[in-house]
Amino acid sequence: MSAPPGQGQVQIQTGGQRSPAALNIANYLFQNSILKQRSGLLDNKTDIEFFKYKRFERALLSDDYRSKQQNPKNGLIPIANAQEVQKIFVLLIQNQLILPINKLHYSEVKAIKGWKPIRDKPTFKRADKAVIDPKSYFGWLYTKPNPYILLYSILAIAGIFTVILFPLWPNFMRRGVWYLSMAALGLIGLFFIIAIIRLIIYIISLVAFPKPFWLFPNLFADCGVIESFIPFYGWEEPKKKKSKKSKMSSTKPSNGSSNEIEPILTSKEKSATGSETHKSNGESKNRKVTLEEVAE
Repeated sequence: MSAPPGQGQVQIQTGGQRSPAALNIANYLFQNSILKQRSGLLDNKTDIEFFKYKRFERALLSDDYRSKQQNPKNGLIPIANAQEVQKIFVLLIQNQLILPINKLHYSEVKAIKGWKPIRDKPTFKRADKAVIDPKSYFGWLYTKPNPYILLYSILAIAGIFTVILFPLWPNFMRRGVWYLSMAALGLIGLFFIIAIIRLIIYIISLVAFPKPFWLFPNLFADCGVIESFIPFYGWEEPKKKKSKKSKMSSTKPSNGSSNEIEPILTSKEKSATGSETHKSNGESKNRKVTLEEVAE
């Protein structure tokens, strides 16, 4: 299959170790504002960040890239024109940092068995070849490493060794941990006691008071710890039920209103509802026939 003029195709190659130059460029491009990457679904199940090739080219030829490339600490390759951008594009493909994908329309996703289209996220499918075209889509196989991962690892190892070496702790440290654990258990027990007491009071109030009474009404509400105990007590308001007369008055149209809009019915709908219109002496009169259901 030949590529259109001005476009090219890159055969996907897998394997090998990622080069530092490709990783440095991917680190610059990932979540770059010029790239305008968005989130989609790969094979209708996996989240993937995607972008268009024209944005890829625009980001590598931008003044921002040129200024950061001059700093040797960034390790970015000099890029002068679109041909060199294509070489960088091939380099990222070969290092398995980006993935060529094809965007599927809503009807195409619905036609595949087991797939459900999602309005908020476009669905993509893997492509066998990467087409160098401004409107081609590509997804990221790269994520930026967490800069605090080393710190988190050191803290985790230190915490594990601290627990393992608990028998070697001084007596005052072990005594302090014991007091803290007892205080935590006491708070948990106090919480359960309060929950049981408020339930008992609520059950008694159902019989003794006209309104149900709650102690700490926000105890299990979705709020902060302090807000859960504010207010100290409260009365449960009964739910208001709409009367039949109010429902009928709200649904009944007002007579003489100039802004009333009557629905337009087709001939089939008219025959089903029994609504007919007769014209006489230039005036239109509506005659409605009500069909009553007769129980057999």
